[in-house]
Formats: sequence, structure tokens, C-alpha cells
Amino acid sequence: MEDKISELRQRIKNNPSDFAAMRELACSLMDIGENEGAMQTLLYLLRIFPDDSNLHYNIGIVYEKLKYFDKAIIEYQTAVRIQPDEPDYMYNLACSYVNKKEYESAKPLFEKVLALDPEDSNSMFYMGMINSRLELSEEAIEYLERSLKFNPADAIARFYLANEYKKLGRRDDAVYEYEKVLEISPEYSWAYFNLAAIYWEDGDVMQAIENLDKTVELNPHDIEAYKLFVKILMKEENLPGAMAVVRKAIKDNPEAGDLHYTAAQVCKKSKDQANYVKYLTSALQFAQSLSVSPREVRKELNEAKE
Repeated sequence: MEDKISELRQRIKNNPSDFAAMRELACSLMDIGENEGAMQTLLYLLRIFPDDSNLHYNIGIVYEKLKYFDKAIIEYQTAVRIQPDEPDYMYNLACSYVNKKEYESAKPLFEKVLALDPEDSNSMFYMGMINSRLELSEEAIEYLERSLKFNPADAIARFYLANEYKKLGRRDDAVYEYEKVLEISPEYSWAYFNLAAIYWEDGDVMQAIENLDKTVELNPHDIEAYKLFVKILMKEENLPGAMAVVRKAIKDNPEAGDLHYTAAQVCKKSKDQANYVKYLTSALQFAQSLSVSPREVRKELNEAKE
């Protein structure tokens, strides 16, 4: 790629009006992540060809890579205005709205893309994801199922679909999809966590623990997984096991206030007063990451010291 870029730059040096070489250079720079250089070249070309929809589109891509989503949207909108039936322009504009969580603006654009290309599984996935975020489970399922017909190996689409089945109480369908996710992507820790939650709700403690073991092995920073793990072990009266898990959790996440508070609850149940006070105190040191009100923790600490 570097040889190609050097060759293109030499062509432009020899002929400053070689606009084809400039376009190719900009795309090559985008490919290797030299976004600033690509932008400089694209903006130069845009001054010469202000109504070139592809230039606006590529500038939008660079802005998006640089996380300037508002600027990307303006460029994509201009590309769509110039060439309204180009699905790539509408798709990227819709994705930029998704990045800004402006889902209602994204939906009609994805619908237009699908009208032009009914087999666009990526747009189907985004429609499923958007409807999921908007708590429209039936609509989300419809689009995700359609997406998977075209791309059955899409682990993320299957994960979203499993979540929607779970929301609607379709337990067996959810388990099937989470297991399919893990066949495709064995290190997808969230699928293990959600399976653990389902098995815990079913009363299958062994399966819940096995899946939580796998969750925290793959993602030792999953605070919610550790909290559920400890909750289950405490419910089973396995206080030494609960303490071992929460100590490992704190070792992996030393500034997680919720974990210190969870450790305090294990100590309280174990009647370990000294460590109960110690962990309540440390929970307050990391109050910014507490889901429990610091005021309640402080009250509990004061009562523990009496």
C-alpha cells in the first residue's frame, strides 16, 4: 500500500491536475487510517467539484471515523440530496443517526435502503436493533429474523434476537439463540451471562453457576455477572464460596463500589463484623460507582459501628 501511495503522490506531483490520482490517493489513505491526509485531499477536490456526491460521501466517512458525527451527517445529507437513489449514501446517513442515538431519524432511511435492496441484511439488523432500543420487541424480532435468513452466522443479530425472545418470555427460543451465538462466537461473554440469568430464574443453580464461571473467565470486568454470582452463592448458603468470588471480583475491579458493598453483605451474613465495616467503608470511597444510595450505605455503616 505504501508503494501505491508513493506512486500516486508522484503522479500528482508530475501532474497537479490528475484528479483521478487524487481520488485514488484519498481512498488509499482512508484504507490505512490516515484520515487527516485523506480529508485534506478530499476537501481540495470538493472545491473543484462541489456537486460530486461521492466526494461528499467519502468526506462523511472520514468525519465518521474521526467521530465527528454531526459533520458526517451534513456530508451524507448532501450526498443524498445530489443522488437520492444511492442506497450506500442513505445507509451511512442512517448509521450516523444511530451513532447519535437519533433512532427515529434513522428508521425511515433504513426503510428506504430496504426498498431499494430488499436483501440488505445489515439494514434489517439495524432496524431490529433500533426497534429493540425503542422497546418494540415484535418489530425487532421481525427484522432480526429476516436478517438472519440472509446472514445466519451473525452472532450479534442472534444475541439481539435472543434478548427480545427473553423479554417476551419465550424462554426456549431465547436459550436456543444464545447457544447459537456461542457456537458462532464461543467467547461472547454476555451470552453466557444471559443464559446464567435464565437458568437462575428456572431454579437450575448448577447451570447458572457454570455459565457465570464462563462469563467472568471471559470478562473479568463484568460487575453484574459477579454480583449475580455472589447472590446465587449466598442464596445457596455457600458463604465461603461467595466471599472467594467477591474477593476475586474486587481484585479484578478494585474501584467498583458495588463490589465492595456486595462484599460487605457477605460479611454481614457471615457475622464478620470487622470486615463488614471495612467493606462498607471502602464502598463509600468509590461512591461514584455505587448503584446503592451513598446515603443508605453511610447509614448502614454508622449502624454497624454502634
